[in-house]
Amino acid sequence: GISTPGCTLTPILLELCGVFMKKKLYIILGFILVALFSNEKIQAQESKPGILPDTLQVSLLTCGPGTEVYELFGHTALRVKQQRPGGFDYVFNYGMFNFDAPGFIWRFTKGETDYCLGINDFPDFLLNYQFRESKVDEQVLNLTPIQSRALFEALLVNAMPQNRVYRYNFLVDNCATRPRNMVEMVLDNKVRYKEPGESLPTFREEIDRYAGICPWLIFGIDLALGSGLDRPMTYREQMFGPEILEKAFSEAAVQMSPDSAAVPLVSRTEVLYDPEVPACPPETPFYLTPLFVAWLFFFFVAAVSVYGICRKSGSRVVDTGLFSIYGLGGLVVFFLMFVSVHPATYPNYSAFWLHPFWLLMALFIWFKSLKSIVRYYHFANFAGLLLFVALWHWIPQQFNAAFFPLVLVLVIRSFTYLAVSVRLKKTEKNKDEK
Repeated sequence: GISTPGCTLTPILLELCGVFMKKKLYIILGFILVALFSNEKIQAQESKPGILPDTLQVSLLTCGPGTEVYELFGHTALRVKQQRPGGFDYVFNYGMFNFDAPGFIWRFTKGETDYCLGINDFPDFLLNYQFRESKVDEQVLNLTPIQSRALFEALLVNAMPQNRVYRYNFLVDNCATRPRNMVEMVLDNKVRYKEPGESLPTFREEIDRYAGICPWLIFGIDLALGSGLDRPMTYREQMFGPEILEKAFSEAAVQMSPDSAAVPLVSRTEVLYDPEVPACPPETPFYLTPLFVAWLFFFFVAAVSVYGICRKSGSRVVDTGLFSIYGLGGLVVFFLMFVSVHPATYPNYSAFWLHPFWLLMALFIWFKSLKSIVRYYHFANFAGLLLFVALWHWIPQQFNAAFFPLVLVLVIRSFTYLAVSVRLKKTEKNKDEK
Protein backbone atom coordinates (compact mmCIF):
# COMPACT_ATOMS: atom_id res chain seq x y z
CA GLY A 1 0.00 0.00 0.00
CA ILE A 2 1.04 3.52 -0.64
CA SER A 3 0.09 4.90 2.71
CA THR A 4 -1.83 4.07 5.74
CA PRO A 5 -4.55 3.11 5.33
CA GLY A 6 -4.39 2.45 1.58
CA CYS A 7 -2.68 0.00 -0.69
CA THR A 8 -1.53 0.66 -4.22
CA LEU A 9 0.01 -1.56 -6.78
CA THR A 10 0.64 0.85 -9.44
CA PRO A 11 2.86 2.02 -10.49
CA ILE A 12 5.05 4.99 -9.88
CA LEU A 13 2.49 7.69 -10.72
CA LEU A 14 -0.12 6.06 -8.52
CA GLU A 15 2.24 6.16 -5.56
CA LEU A 16 3.25 9.77 -6.20
CA CYS A 17 -0.40 10.82 -6.13
CA GLY A 18 -0.69 9.30 -2.66
CA VAL A 19 2.43 11.01 -1.40
CA PHE A 20 1.34 14.50 -2.42
CA MET A 21 -2.32 14.36 -1.43
CA LYS A 22 -1.85 16.72 1.47
CA LYS A 23 -5.39 16.51 2.65
CA LYS A 24 -4.75 12.90 3.65
CA LEU A 25 -1.61 13.57 5.64
CA TYR A 26 -3.55 13.84 8.87
CA ILE A 27 -4.65 10.23 8.40
CA ILE A 28 -1.07 9.09 7.83
CA LEU A 29 0.24 10.97 10.85
CA GLY A 30 -2.63 9.74 12.98
CA PHE A 31 -1.96 6.14 12.11
CA ILE A 32 1.75 6.52 12.78
CA LEU A 33 0.93 7.79 16.28
CA VAL A 34 -1.53 4.95 16.77
CA ALA A 35 1.10 2.49 15.58
CA LEU A 36 3.64 3.77 18.10
CA PHE A 37 1.09 3.71 20.90
CA SER A 38 -0.08 0.24 19.92
CA ASN A 39 3.48 -1.09 19.85
CA GLU A 40 3.95 0.01 23.43
CA LYS A 41 0.67 -1.60 24.47
CA ILE A 42 1.52 -4.87 22.75
CA GLN A 43 4.89 -5.02 24.44
CA ALA A 44 3.10 -4.44 27.73
CA GLN A 45 0.63 -7.21 26.93
CA GLU A 46 3.46 -9.57 26.04
CA SER A 47 5.17 -8.92 29.34
CA LYS A 48 2.08 -10.12 31.19
CA PRO A 49 1.40 -13.80 31.66
CA GLY A 50 -1.98 -15.24 30.76
CA ILE A 51 -2.30 -14.61 26.99
CA LEU A 52 -3.51 -18.09 26.23
CA PRO A 53 -3.23 -19.35 22.63
CA ASP A 54 -6.90 -20.32 22.46
CA THR A 55 -7.96 -16.71 23.09
CA LEU A 56 -6.45 -15.44 19.82
CA GLN A 57 -8.42 -15.03 16.60
CA VAL A 58 -6.53 -14.12 13.42
CA SER A 59 -8.28 -12.83 10.34
CA LEU A 60 -7.53 -11.27 6.97
CA LEU A 61 -9.05 -7.84 6.40
CA THR A 62 -9.82 -6.74 2.85
CA CYS A 63 -10.74 -3.11 2.35
CA GLY A 64 -12.48 -1.83 -0.76
CA PRO A 65 -11.26 0.97 -3.01
CA GLY A 66 -11.71 4.66 -2.30
CA THR A 67 -12.13 7.79 -4.38
CA GLU A 68 -8.47 8.82 -4.58
CA VAL A 69 -6.19 7.32 -7.20
CA TYR A 70 -3.94 5.75 -4.57
CA GLU A 71 -6.97 4.04 -3.03
CA LEU A 72 -8.19 2.34 -6.22
CA PHE A 73 -6.71 -1.06 -5.42
CA GLY A 74 -8.01 -1.33 -1.87
CA HIS A 75 -5.95 -2.65 1.02
CA THR A 76 -5.15 -5.82 2.95
CA ALA A 77 -4.15 -6.25 6.59
CA LEU A 78 -4.08 -8.89 9.33
CA ARG A 79 -6.20 -8.60 12.44
CA VAL A 80 -5.29 -10.32 15.73
CA LYS A 81 -7.98 -10.23 18.38
CA GLN A 82 -7.76 -11.50 21.93
CA GLN A 83 -11.19 -12.94 22.65
CA ARG A 84 -11.70 -12.09 26.28
CA PRO A 85 -13.03 -9.07 28.18
CA GLY A 86 -10.55 -6.21 27.91
CA GLY A 87 -8.42 -8.12 25.40
CA PHE A 88 -6.46 -6.35 22.69
CA ASP A 89 -7.61 -5.99 19.07
CA TYR A 90 -4.81 -5.05 16.69
CA VAL A 91 -4.38 -4.64 12.95
CA PHE A 92 -0.99 -5.37 11.41
CA ASN A 93 -0.67 -3.03 8.45
CA TYR A 94 2.13 -3.37 5.87
CA GLY A 95 1.12 -0.17 4.08
CA MET A 96 3.02 2.47 6.05
CA PHE A 97 6.03 4.58 5.09
CA ASN A 98 8.11 7.40 6.54
CA PHE A 99 7.25 10.51 4.54
CA ASP A 100 10.03 12.50 6.22
CA ALA A 101 12.81 9.99 5.63
CA PRO A 102 16.01 11.56 4.19
CA GLY A 103 16.02 11.57 0.40
CA PHE A 104 12.49 10.16 0.30
CA ILE A 105 11.47 11.75 -3.03
CA TRP A 106 14.67 10.72 -4.81
CA ARG A 107 14.52 7.16 -3.50
CA PHE A 108 10.82 7.06 -4.28
CA THR A 109 11.46 8.03 -7.90
CA LYS A 110 14.25 5.47 -8.22
CA GLY A 111 12.02 2.72 -6.88
CA GLU A 112 13.94 2.33 -3.63
CA THR A 113 10.98 3.11 -1.41
CA ASP A 114 10.99 1.49 2.01
CA TYR A 115 7.65 0.63 3.57
CA CYS A 116 7.11 -0.76 7.03
CA LEU A 117 4.77 -2.78 9.17
CA GLY A 118 2.62 -0.66 11.47
CA ILE A 119 0.25 -1.70 14.26
CA ASN A 120 -3.13 -0.02 14.61
CA ASP A 121 -6.01 -0.41 17.02
CA PHE A 122 -8.79 -2.11 15.08
CA PRO A 123 -11.56 0.44 15.87
CA ASP A 124 -9.40 3.26 14.53
CA PHE A 125 -8.50 1.23 11.43
CA LEU A 126 -12.15 0.44 10.68
CA LEU A 127 -13.27 4.00 11.31
CA ASN A 128 -11.04 5.29 8.54
CA TYR A 129 -12.69 3.05 5.94
CA GLN A 130 -16.13 3.91 7.22
CA PHE A 131 -15.18 7.55 6.85
CA ARG A 132 -14.27 7.09 3.18
CA GLU A 133 -17.22 4.75 2.47
CA SER A 134 -15.18 1.67 1.57
CA LYS A 135 -16.34 -1.88 2.19
CA VAL A 136 -14.42 -3.95 4.77
CA ASP A 137 -14.54 -7.77 4.77
CA GLU A 138 -13.10 -10.04 7.43
CA GLN A 139 -12.04 -13.63 6.79
CA VAL A 140 -11.43 -15.48 10.05
CA LEU A 141 -8.59 -17.93 9.46
CA ASN A 142 -9.05 -21.57 10.35
CA LEU A 143 -5.95 -21.81 12.51
CA THR A 144 -5.25 -23.97 15.51
CA PRO A 145 -4.49 -22.16 18.79
CA ILE A 146 -0.79 -22.95 18.36
CA GLN A 147 -0.80 -21.64 14.77
CA SER A 148 -2.63 -18.48 15.83
CA ARG A 149 -0.07 -17.86 18.56
CA ALA A 150 2.81 -18.56 16.18
CA LEU A 151 1.46 -16.09 13.62
CA PHE A 152 0.93 -13.44 16.30
CA GLU A 153 4.48 -13.86 17.59
CA ALA A 154 5.88 -13.78 14.06
CA LEU A 155 4.03 -10.51 13.41
CA LEU A 156 5.39 -9.04 16.65
CA VAL A 157 8.91 -9.97 15.64
CA ASN A 158 8.30 -8.51 12.20
CA ALA A 159 7.05 -5.29 13.82
CA MET A 160 10.27 -4.70 15.77
CA PRO A 161 12.18 -1.59 14.69
CA GLN A 162 15.02 -3.61 13.21
CA ASN A 163 12.62 -5.81 11.19
CA ARG A 164 9.61 -3.70 10.29
CA VAL A 165 11.06 -1.97 7.20
CA TYR A 166 10.95 -3.68 3.79
CA ARG A 167 11.70 -2.70 0.20
CA TYR A 168 8.32 -2.11 -1.43
CA ASN A 169 7.58 -3.55 -4.87
CA PHE A 170 4.06 -2.80 -6.06
CA LEU A 171 3.80 -5.98 -8.13
CA VAL A 172 5.39 -8.69 -5.99
CA ASP A 173 6.00 -7.35 -2.48
CA ASN A 174 3.27 -5.10 -1.16
CA CYS A 175 0.58 -4.78 1.49
CA ALA A 176 -1.36 -7.74 0.06
CA THR A 177 1.47 -10.19 -0.57
CA ARG A 178 3.12 -9.68 2.83
CA PRO A 179 0.12 -10.85 4.91
CA ARG A 180 -0.31 -13.82 2.56
CA ASN A 181 3.32 -14.78 2.97
CA MET A 182 3.11 -14.55 6.77
CA VAL A 183 0.09 -16.87 6.85
CA GLU A 184 1.79 -19.34 4.50
CA MET A 185 4.95 -19.31 6.59
CA VAL A 186 3.10 -20.27 9.78
CA LEU A 187 1.34 -23.07 7.89
CA ASP A 188 4.65 -24.43 6.54
CA ASN A 189 3.63 -23.43 2.98
CA LYS A 190 0.89 -26.08 3.03
CA VAL A 191 -1.78 -23.70 1.68
CA ARG A 192 -3.28 -24.97 -1.57
CA TYR A 193 -5.05 -22.45 -3.77
CA LYS A 194 -7.76 -23.33 -6.27
CA GLU A 195 -6.40 -22.31 -9.66
CA PRO A 196 -8.95 -20.48 -11.86
CA GLY A 197 -10.10 -22.34 -14.94
CA GLU A 198 -9.97 -19.38 -17.29
CA SER A 199 -6.82 -17.86 -18.75
CA LEU A 200 -5.27 -15.21 -16.55
CA PRO A 201 -4.76 -11.57 -17.59
CA THR A 202 -1.48 -9.77 -18.04
CA PHE A 203 -0.25 -7.39 -15.35
CA ARG A 204 -1.31 -4.44 -17.50
CA GLU A 205 -4.81 -5.82 -18.02
CA GLU A 206 -5.17 -6.43 -14.30
CA ILE A 207 -4.03 -2.90 -13.47
CA ASP A 208 -6.49 -1.55 -16.05
CA ARG A 209 -9.28 -3.49 -14.35
CA TYR A 210 -8.57 -1.76 -11.05
CA ALA A 211 -7.77 1.72 -12.32
CA GLY A 212 -9.60 1.91 -15.66
CA ILE A 213 -11.96 4.57 -14.34
CA CYS A 214 -8.97 6.96 -14.21
CA PRO A 215 -7.78 7.18 -17.84
CA TRP A 216 -4.97 9.64 -17.13
CA LEU A 217 -3.57 7.31 -14.51
CA ILE A 218 -3.64 4.43 -17.01
CA PHE A 219 -1.98 6.71 -19.57
CA GLY A 220 0.87 7.44 -17.16
CA ILE A 221 1.26 3.78 -16.22
CA ASP A 222 1.35 2.70 -19.86
CA LEU A 223 3.95 5.36 -20.58
CA ALA A 224 6.19 4.53 -17.62
CA LEU A 225 6.05 0.72 -17.63
CA GLY A 226 7.26 -1.45 -20.46
CA SER A 227 6.73 -4.88 -21.94
CA GLY A 228 7.28 -6.63 -18.61
CA LEU A 229 3.63 -5.86 -17.81
CA ASP A 230 2.39 -7.69 -20.89
CA ARG A 231 3.07 -11.31 -20.01
CA PRO A 232 0.29 -13.46 -18.54
CA MET A 233 0.29 -13.60 -14.76
CA THR A 234 0.32 -16.65 -12.57
CA TYR A 235 -2.50 -16.93 -10.06
CA ARG A 236 -0.04 -16.25 -7.25
CA GLU A 237 1.15 -13.08 -8.97
CA GLN A 238 -2.44 -11.97 -9.42
CA MET A 239 -2.77 -11.94 -5.64
CA PHE A 240 -0.91 -8.63 -5.59
CA GLY A 241 -4.44 -7.21 -5.64
CA PRO A 242 -6.40 -7.39 -2.34
CA GLU A 243 -9.61 -8.41 -4.12
CA ILE A 244 -8.00 -11.46 -5.74
CA LEU A 245 -6.21 -12.39 -2.52
CA GLU A 246 -9.54 -12.41 -0.68
CA LYS A 247 -11.05 -14.70 -3.31
CA ALA A 248 -7.99 -16.99 -3.21
CA PHE A 249 -8.19 -17.31 0.58
CA SER A 250 -11.92 -18.09 0.44
CA GLU A 251 -11.26 -21.09 -1.85
CA ALA A 252 -7.95 -22.23 -0.35
CA ALA A 253 -7.41 -25.36 1.74
CA VAL A 254 -4.69 -26.47 4.14
CA GLN A 255 -3.35 -30.02 4.35
CA MET A 256 -0.60 -30.22 6.94
CA SER A 257 0.38 -33.83 6.10
CA PRO A 258 -0.47 -36.43 3.44
CA ASP A 259 -2.39 -38.45 6.02
CA SER A 260 -4.48 -35.55 7.32
CA ALA A 261 -7.68 -34.22 5.80
CA ALA A 262 -7.63 -30.89 4.00
CA VAL A 263 -9.46 -28.10 5.83
CA PRO A 264 -10.59 -24.72 4.51
CA LEU A 265 -8.17 -21.89 5.16
CA VAL A 266 -11.06 -19.57 6.11
CA SER A 267 -13.52 -20.66 8.78
CA ARG A 268 -16.02 -17.85 8.21
CA THR A 269 -16.39 -14.52 6.46
CA GLU A 270 -18.05 -11.39 7.83
CA VAL A 271 -18.81 -8.03 6.29
CA LEU A 272 -17.69 -5.48 8.85
CA TYR A 273 -18.83 -2.47 6.88
CA ASP A 274 -20.86 -2.29 3.67
CA PRO A 275 -21.66 1.27 2.58
CA GLU A 276 -24.96 2.03 0.88
CA VAL A 277 -23.08 3.93 -1.84
CA PRO A 278 -19.53 2.53 -2.18
CA ALA A 279 -16.75 5.02 -2.74
CA CYS A 280 -15.97 5.52 -6.42
CA PRO A 281 -14.00 8.25 -8.20
CA PRO A 282 -15.95 10.38 -10.70
CA GLU A 283 -15.80 9.39 -14.34
CA THR A 284 -13.67 11.50 -16.67
CA PRO A 285 -15.70 13.19 -19.45
CA PHE A 286 -14.75 11.87 -22.89
CA TYR A 287 -13.51 15.30 -24.00
CA LEU A 288 -10.96 15.28 -21.14
CA THR A 289 -9.63 11.76 -21.73
CA PRO A 290 -6.06 11.25 -23.00
CA LEU A 291 -7.34 9.80 -26.29
CA PHE A 292 -9.53 12.80 -27.10
CA VAL A 293 -6.85 15.30 -26.06
CA ALA A 294 -4.19 13.44 -28.09
CA TRP A 295 -6.29 13.47 -31.26
CA LEU A 296 -7.13 17.14 -30.71
CA PHE A 297 -3.42 17.83 -30.39
CA PHE A 298 -2.72 15.86 -33.57
CA PHE A 299 -5.25 17.81 -35.65
CA PHE A 300 -3.84 21.09 -34.35
CA VAL A 301 -0.29 20.08 -35.32
CA ALA A 302 -1.54 18.76 -38.67
CA ALA A 303 -3.17 22.11 -39.43
CA VAL A 304 0.02 23.97 -38.50
CA SER A 305 2.04 21.57 -40.67
CA VAL A 306 -0.18 22.01 -43.74
CA TYR A 307 0.01 25.77 -43.31
CA GLY A 308 3.79 25.57 -43.00
CA ILE A 309 4.16 23.46 -46.16
CA CYS A 310 2.02 25.90 -48.12
CA ARG A 311 4.08 28.81 -46.81
CA LYS A 312 7.36 26.91 -47.26
CA SER A 313 8.10 27.42 -43.58
CA GLY A 314 8.81 24.71 -41.03
CA SER A 315 7.93 26.90 -38.01
CA ARG A 316 10.96 26.43 -35.80
CA VAL A 317 9.15 27.96 -32.82
CA VAL A 318 6.48 25.25 -32.95
CA ASP A 319 9.09 22.53 -33.34
CA THR A 320 11.18 23.87 -30.47
CA GLY A 321 8.25 23.69 -28.08
CA LEU A 322 7.03 20.37 -29.45
CA PHE A 323 10.41 18.63 -29.44
CA SER A 324 11.19 19.97 -25.96
CA ILE A 325 8.01 18.39 -24.58
CA TYR A 326 8.76 15.06 -26.24
CA GLY A 327 12.38 15.25 -25.13
CA LEU A 328 11.49 15.86 -21.50
CA GLY A 329 9.06 12.95 -21.65
CA GLY A 330 11.88 10.88 -23.11
CA LEU A 331 14.14 11.79 -20.20
CA VAL A 332 11.55 10.37 -17.81
CA VAL A 333 11.21 7.16 -19.83
CA PHE A 334 14.99 6.70 -20.07
CA PHE A 335 15.44 7.43 -16.36
CA LEU A 336 12.88 4.78 -15.47
CA MET A 337 14.49 2.28 -17.84
CA PHE A 338 18.16 2.76 -17.02
CA VAL A 339 18.37 4.35 -13.55
CA SER A 340 15.36 3.32 -11.49
CA VAL A 341 14.82 -0.14 -10.08
CA HIS A 342 11.06 -0.05 -10.48
CA PRO A 343 9.75 -3.34 -11.86
CA ALA A 344 8.72 -3.68 -15.50
CA THR A 345 10.25 -0.39 -16.70
CA TYR A 346 12.75 -2.13 -19.02
CA PRO A 347 12.43 -2.71 -21.88
CA ASN A 348 9.96 -0.01 -22.82
CA TYR A 349 9.29 0.17 -26.56
CA SER A 350 7.81 3.64 -26.19
CA ALA A 351 11.42 4.81 -26.11
CA PHE A 352 11.47 4.41 -29.90
CA TRP A 353 9.34 7.54 -30.23
CA LEU A 354 9.71 9.21 -26.84
CA HIS A 355 13.41 9.79 -26.15
CA PRO A 356 15.79 12.57 -25.03
CA PHE A 357 17.23 13.08 -28.54
CA TRP A 358 14.29 15.35 -29.29
CA LEU A 359 15.91 17.91 -27.01
CA LEU A 360 18.89 18.01 -29.34
CA MET A 361 16.60 18.58 -32.32
CA ALA A 362 14.90 21.43 -30.47
CA LEU A 363 18.35 23.07 -30.34
CA PHE A 364 19.86 21.98 -33.67
CA ILE A 365 17.08 23.45 -35.82
CA TRP A 366 18.35 26.95 -34.95
CA PHE A 367 21.81 26.44 -36.47
CA LYS A 368 22.29 26.56 -40.25
CA SER A 369 25.52 24.59 -39.94
CA LEU A 370 23.55 21.64 -38.58
CA LYS A 371 20.88 21.57 -41.30
CA SER A 372 22.21 18.38 -42.85
CA ILE A 373 22.17 16.58 -39.48
CA VAL A 374 18.61 17.75 -38.85
CA ARG A 375 17.55 16.63 -42.34
CA TYR A 376 19.04 13.14 -41.92
CA TYR A 377 17.47 12.86 -38.48
CA HIS A 378 14.01 13.72 -39.77
CA PHE A 379 14.36 11.29 -42.67
CA ALA A 380 15.35 8.49 -40.29
CA ASN A 381 12.60 9.45 -37.84
CA PHE A 382 9.96 9.56 -40.57
CA ALA A 383 10.90 6.13 -41.92
CA GLY A 384 11.43 4.59 -38.48
CA LEU A 385 8.14 5.78 -37.01
CA LEU A 386 6.18 4.69 -40.09
CA LEU A 387 7.65 1.22 -39.57
CA PHE A 388 6.83 1.47 -35.85
CA VAL A 389 3.19 2.27 -36.66
CA ALA A 390 3.02 -0.56 -39.21
CA LEU A 391 4.26 -3.04 -36.58
CA TRP A 392 2.12 -1.55 -33.80
CA HIS A 393 0.13 -4.71 -33.11
CA TRP A 394 3.13 -7.05 -33.37
CA ILE A 395 5.43 -5.26 -30.92
CA PRO A 396 5.47 -7.27 -27.64
CA GLN A 397 4.05 -4.39 -25.64
CA GLN A 398 0.50 -3.13 -25.33
CA PHE A 399 0.41 0.60 -26.04
CA ASN A 400 -2.15 3.06 -24.81
CA ALA A 401 -4.52 4.09 -27.61
CA ALA A 402 -3.63 7.74 -26.99
CA PHE A 403 -0.02 7.03 -28.00
CA PHE A 404 -1.03 6.52 -31.64
CA PRO A 405 -1.92 10.16 -32.44
CA LEU A 406 1.11 11.32 -30.44
CA VAL A 407 3.38 9.20 -32.64
CA LEU A 408 1.64 10.56 -35.76
CA VAL A 409 2.43 14.08 -34.55
CA LEU A 410 6.14 13.29 -34.83
CA VAL A 411 5.64 11.62 -38.21
CA ILE A 412 3.86 14.65 -39.61
CA ARG A 413 6.45 17.09 -38.25
CA SER A 414 9.31 15.13 -39.83
CA PHE A 415 7.35 14.96 -43.09
CA THR A 416 6.73 18.72 -42.89
CA TYR A 417 10.44 19.45 -42.46
CA LEU A 418 11.36 17.24 -45.41
CA ALA A 419 8.57 18.64 -47.61
CA VAL A 420 9.50 22.25 -46.83
CA SER A 421 13.18 21.48 -47.54
CA VAL A 422 12.31 20.00 -50.94
CA ARG A 423 10.09 22.96 -51.87
CA LEU A 424 12.76 25.45 -50.82
CA LYS A 425 15.35 23.62 -52.91
CA LYS A 426 13.07 23.71 -55.95
CA THR A 427 12.49 27.42 -55.43
CA GLU A 428 16.23 28.11 -55.22
CA LYS A 429 16.86 25.98 -58.30
CA ASN A 430 14.23 27.89 -60.30
CA LYS A 431 15.79 31.18 -59.22
CA ASP A 432 19.24 29.99 -60.37
CA GLU A 433 17.86 28.92 -63.74
CA LYS A 434 16.27 32.32 -64.26
